Amino acid sequence: MRWSLAPHFVVSTTLALTVLTGCPGDDTGGSDEAEESGTQADEAEESDTGEPPDPNLIAITGGSFEMGCPAGAEACDADNPLRTVTVSDFAIERTEVTMTAYTECVDAGGCSATTNTDTSCTFGSPVLLEHPINCVSWQQAADYCAWKGRRLPTEAEWEYAARGAEGRTFPWGETPASCTLAHMFMMMGDGGDYGCLTGITANVGTYPMGETPETLADMAGNVDEWVADWYAADYYTTGPSADPQGPDTGTQRVHRGGDFLDASPNNLRSFERWRSNPDNDGPSRGFRCAADG
Repeated sequence: MRWSLAPHFVVSTTLALTVLTGCPGDDTGGSDEAEESGTQADEAEESDTGEPPDPNLIAITGGSFEMGCPAGAEACDADNPLRTVTVSDFAIERTEVTMTAYTECVDAGGCSATTNTDTSCTFGSPVLLEHPINCVSWQQAADYCAWKGRRLPTEAEWEYAARGAEGRTFPWGETPASCTLAHMFMMMGDGGDYGCLTGITANVGTYPMGETPETLADMAGNVDEWVADWYAADYYTTGPSADPQGPDTGTQRVHRGGDFLDASPNNLRSFERWRSNPDNDGPSRGFRCAADG
């Protein structure tokens, strides 16, 4: 269930704040320790063209891990049973795509401008240059990644990058999410505000204590991140265990990671699942790109 609080600036009525530990039919959760597989992060190797590697593209060594929600964890939904999944080597961007980076794509004709006029949207702001681009649909996210010669990560890749082979509950470990570690809603007595009292998103990489050991930033909080997969309630029990790509078709797309509207630490756990209409371009929607290993 999501409900709204009135922050110190105007927020559209489409925004809602999740404060419960889970929303039936909208998210699931759960964790267990994963098997060792030697996940590691390094800068992407030099390309065949001789160009230097992109320091924002982190190489992840593939392996097997426990994906999904184990018995006994809070707020587990039926669509998120624990299963062993294997992913191949891949690379993923260290940070969420910034407003500046997305604007470059728009200016080059590779992306469309965002059209949501909510005051929390970052596109076109002269001061939110290093905030994550938000208010983007799934297709706009996919278009940007294609323009970069990359793609959206699969749901399995995203979770593997966030949890690591050891199966971290949160990207940084087992300590519950807070404004020391992630950009989320901060409760203050009977009140509080979005984005750790700022009412808006934050510059990417603002929370170094919340990074993964592989240096990935904002895998929890700031903005939810679109992934490549269509959503299906039974996919975790019917899909392949090696490099799952998600269902072939669907009506909703998956997004991961929690955002600046979330107050419950449970909503920022690495295994939490969310899904939305792919045209949903609310202020909590952002993304990062991935590439084959």
